[in-house]
Amino acid sequence: MAACTPQEKVRVRHHMGYLNVAEAFTFVMGTPAGVETQFLIEGALNRLLDESMPELRRIVAACDQVEQQMLEYVEALGVSKLGQIEIDPKLQQKLRSEYDRWVAALSNLLGVPRNPFDNRMKMAGINARVQG
Repeated sequence: MAACTPQEKVRVRHHMGYLNVAEAFTFVMGTPAGVETQFLIEGALNRLLDESMPELRRIVAACDQVEQQMLEYVEALGVSKLGQIEIDPKLQQKLRSEYDRWVAALSNLLGVPRNPFDNRMKMAGINARVQG
């Protein structure tokens, strides 16, 4: 089986919206208790096929690149025009959509859903439908 480096695991967890802590704490009947919140992603990362590693690295690099572009765009948020260059007012939305596309590819590769409690998704206005 392929082995992700610890740094690769950090990047994958980050893009998929999972924690980068050993265990999270919650309350069970009023008492703090440690819980394993990400057994799905950890299991997938530990069982990656050797031949899937180049694809994983390609997708993570794309996620990193789009995330970097979003960071660089922050400086232009208050600008609509710079000289004769007009800045697309929907650029941030387009970058978010591109980022989400690459995270979905990562999710497909790992067979693990993106963390539905990822706070970045709330900021992007993504809602989950409740059934039942």
